[in-house]
Amino acid sequence: MPIDDTIYAYSVARIKALETRLLDQGQFNRMINASSGEEALKILSESDYASALAELADIHDFETVLASELKDTFNLVMKISPIPELIAMIALRYDIHNLKVLFKAKYLGIKSDLLIPVGTYDLAKLEQAVNEDDFIYFQDKLRRAAVKITEDFMVNRDPQVIDLILDRALYEELILGSRENRSAFLENLFTRQIDLINLKTLIRVKRMELGRDFLKTVLLPNGSLSADRLAAMIDEPLESLISMLAISDYADLVSEGVREWLEKGTASLLEKLSDDYITTFLKQGKWIPFGLEPLVGYLWAKEIEIKNIRIVLVGKINKLPAEAIRERIRDVYI
Repeated sequence: MPIDDTIYAYSVARIKALETRLLDQGQFNRMINASSGEEALKILSESDYASALAELADIHDFETVLASELKDTFNLVMKISPIPELIAMIALRYDIHNLKVLFKAKYLGIKSDLLIPVGTYDLAKLEQAVNEDDFIYFQDKLRRAAVKITEDFMVNRDPQVIDLILDRALYEELILGSRENRSAFLENLFTRQIDLINLKTLIRVKRMELGRDFLKTVLLPNGSLSADRLAAMIDEPLESLISMLAISDYADLVSEGVREWLEKGTASLLEKLSDDYITTFLKQGKWIPFGLEPLVGYLWAKEIEIKNIRIVLVGKINKLPAEAIRERIRDVYI
């Protein structure tokens, strides 16, 4: 039986109020044009970030503020959602990120401060599970993925295996979860994310000249772009890929972002365009009065806001020209 979307009336109303407090393009422009990182931070302090930034001792410690903001956002949306399990599905991406960090720290001896305090698993328990190779309390797909990593890495010692196995487990779980919950919206979102990952994988493998057989092993299933069709493009020129996707939703993204990556060796434009694509997709549900769409849209909006703040502050700290920073800024949701 379909879910009665009127159960979202209260949470959507709360989200609408929260959206008015998101940073707009004008505020980001002021930060970009600021004379220094400290000045950009002062401009940010005029927003909802004021109280957190007041306790910041050094501009270089801004990541603690951003991590706390992201955690608080997910906790709030989870609390107001009538079906928190669907929000937990979105948060699962951070569990996967944290597992990647922890496995690489263990096997490569790299101490990392990249853990993010968001997700469905407690960070301390995740760390203990990885250190002790004990994944008994993980859900089935994640447990199998973790065990596979411990087995495969001991054979080939390739850190790439960690990313590949965990990404596959993540999106298999997300697609399955969206179908079990009869959420065409979430399945549509996850399918698009899979397509974007597969396009980036195709270009990366093409640049590394690893060949079709390898590409077939790393492409994620359940995308709208056929894996066989993408694999067939590995030996084709760039123009063939652009032509193949000319009538798809990804036409502009490929013609601009993929071309720059293959010709100039930088993926930054493709990453930006990929984020902007998802923002545009989620904006379609922004004004739905009852439903999950505004909640997921707000979570994404906050993630993009935090990413943009990071881009600006890192750019200012490293004294990058304003235009170089502006080129990396993602489209805002509001």
